Amino acid sequence: MISNQELQELAGFKSENADAISFYFGAQTPSELAHREEPILTKEKIQEVFGSLQGSSPTVRKDIHRLLETVAGMKGNRSRSKVIFACEGRQFWREYDLDGSLPVIVEAGNNFRLAPLLPSLTRQRRYCIALADRNRARLLILEGGKIHEHSDVLDEELDPKPDKVRTTGTGGSSHVERQREEMVRQHFKFLASHLLHFHEHKDYDALIVGCRDAMWPEIEQVLHSELKKMLIGHFRIDIGLATAEEVQERAQAFIEEFDRKQDLDLLERAVGGAAADALGAVGLPAVLRAIEKGEVQTLIWTPKGKQQNGREEPVGVCSNCAHLRLGEAQSCDICGHQTEVYARPEEALVRRALLWGLEMKVIEDATLPPSDEFAAALRFRSDHNTAQAMAS
Repeated sequence: MISNQELQELAGFKSENADAISFYFGAQTPSELAHREEPILTKEKIQEVFGSLQGSSPTVRKDIHRLLETVAGMKGNRSRSKVIFACEGRQFWREYDLDGSLPVIVEAGNNFRLAPLLPSLTRQRRYCIALADRNRARLLILEGGKIHEHSDVLDEELDPKPDKVRTTGTGGSSHVERQREEMVRQHFKFLASHLLHFHEHKDYDALIVGCRDAMWPEIEQVLHSELKKMLIGHFRIDIGLATAEEVQERAQAFIEEFDRKQDLDLLERAVGGAAADALGAVGLPAVLRAIEKGEVQTLIWTPKGKQQNGREEPVGVCSNCAHLRLGEAQSCDICGHQTEVYARPEEALVRRALLWGLEMKVIEDATLPPSDEFAAALRFRSDHNTAQAMAS
């Protein structure tokens, strides 16, 4: 993970000599030749971007040699992506191993390229997976593609020991059955109360339950309404035999569907709001205006829009008042101070989102009309009544 403080530092970094190097080396799928092909292809990419090493400045050559050494030390079939931000002239080197697939990027400029980080940074939800049967329970946390078991936090003796129940006389068997069922119900209530406690302490963001089909109605019945709001699904599993890897595989289908639905709901809200002159904006000019007015709740970037419209619209950011404007003007049209121009508008938006604490979502498998890249879901509209906008 990259902390918010580190992101702020990376976003504010500037080199006057255009020697700030951004290096992304994505995780790869397993391949027999991967361990031999990856370093070779990446070295070629580095040398292709920077040309002859002899033609570079001494500081750039030093960074390039260090990059090449790093690549040479990598093994194939990696499950994590490597990201490096370097500037020898400023004695700066930051190296990260991130979950998720990233493209291979090697470039140098006045600023670091941060937008490719967004898919990795915006999907770091913590999922609690609760597994239960009639006398056992397990808790696992899935975050960033890694799963860890935390069943030790369930500190109750979860064993109703039905075989030790004894009874005599008429009606004894029904009494035993009622006693067993009550113990099971208390067991599920105990689990549900712990889940609520962990939720209230913000230990996870979404809940998934694994159990036998016959158990689900009993478990669902004791879940607090707050837990039901964050429940994204349940699946069938034998909790005694299931490995953590099997649990993750079963839960992943729910997570992918949940993430996709959340993304599409957000996109629909932004597009529908823009069409109704309500709480949405579509297109870079409209999004920039909404940002300037402080209306934005969530920024949305759909990289496929760039592939379709085939154009880049530079965005300038004032170094003094942080005013955003389209175009390559070198000075701010509000305060007159110097403007930092970003050829890729998403880089300007990332920095504004970090500065103002805005959420920024990347939705990679969707496009905006008409072939735009950017949209925003708004908190309010400053040009008319907010209640009226929400009603529309």
